[in-house]
Amino acid sequence: MITPIHPPEAESEKAKRRFALPAWLMSTLVHVTVIVVLAITIRTAPRGAASEPSRSGGIVLAERSDGRTEYVDGDADDASQAAAAATNAEAAAAESLPSVDQPPLDMAGFLPTGEGGEQAGSEMSGLPSASGLTGGGGGSKAGLDGAGTTRVFGIEGTGSRFAYVFDRSGSMSNAAGRPLAAAKSELLASLRDLDKLHQFQIIFYNEEPRVFNPLGGTPRLMFADDQGKALAEQFVGSISATGGTNHLKAIHMALAMNPDVIFFLSDADGAPTEEEMAEIRRRNRSAVINTIEFGFGPYDGRRNFLVRLAEENGGQHAYIDTSTLGSRR
Repeated sequence: MITPIHPPEAESEKAKRRFALPAWLMSTLVHVTVIVVLAITIRTAPRGAASEPSRSGGIVLAERSDGRTEYVDGDADDASQAAAAATNAEAAAAESLPSVDQPPLDMAGFLPTGEGGEQAGSEMSGLPSASGLTGGGGGSKAGLDGAGTTRVFGIEGTGSRFAYVFDRSGSMSNAAGRPLAAAKSELLASLRDLDKLHQFQIIFYNEEPRVFNPLGGTPRLMFADDQGKALAEQFVGSISATGGTNHLKAIHMALAMNPDVIFFLSDADGAPTEEEMAEIRRRNRSAVINTIEFGFGPYDGRRNFLVRLAEENGGQHAYIDTSTLGSRR
């Protein structure tokens, strides 16, 4: 068998054809290489001039002096300026405040004047009282918490809700009716002490209570404004002394209205029993009960139910010699 012999040139040409790549593949490789190189170049290229320091986001201010360029962070500069402004504002405020050694401000020229030219609230060192702010009259001088003080026959009561429980039985007409007349006068004087935001109730009693109730319906505490005081004066003027005595109904009615202070006036006839005294204590939630006792002649020191009623309910007791009532207001 004869094997054909190829020349070396033919073998070399054949090997080239075996390892040659298609043209489209070569083009793809070239383009991919170019894209990769561009991407790497863009990511690593510096932003801005190489001589300038890199900065985070924000405002950068350039200042040129002595042939040099200095870069200042605008946010930091604004913050420093704001801090300086705040410091200056605090210093100005501190200078405007009075020092500890300075006397208190005199508010007298800024307060409204009341009746008689007196400035409202002058009793509180230049600050207006609640009565001055609300325009209420009277001598109670209500405090900022609304409480005021009034009195009946020298006994003071402090609060914002007052009840007057007065005996009008037949014995109060003795001595030409001076006991009842004196009781009415003291009651109306006490009402004039109240501020218009205070509340009150009046109960005259004999066998049954007769309550001040101009609005009708269930009796309640009334406001001591001008209208309330005017209606109360009419009611008091209509009262006369007659009949017997039942203290408990009137006292229970007053306690049901939950006043701060009760002024209870009687000539001490018909004392309650021990059980009835205990019932009064049980019904009393928070009222101070002040008692005024009418009697003829000097006080003999006896401890009757009026003395105990005051002691057991946080109040005071006063004895009034009715023989002296002609000299009272």
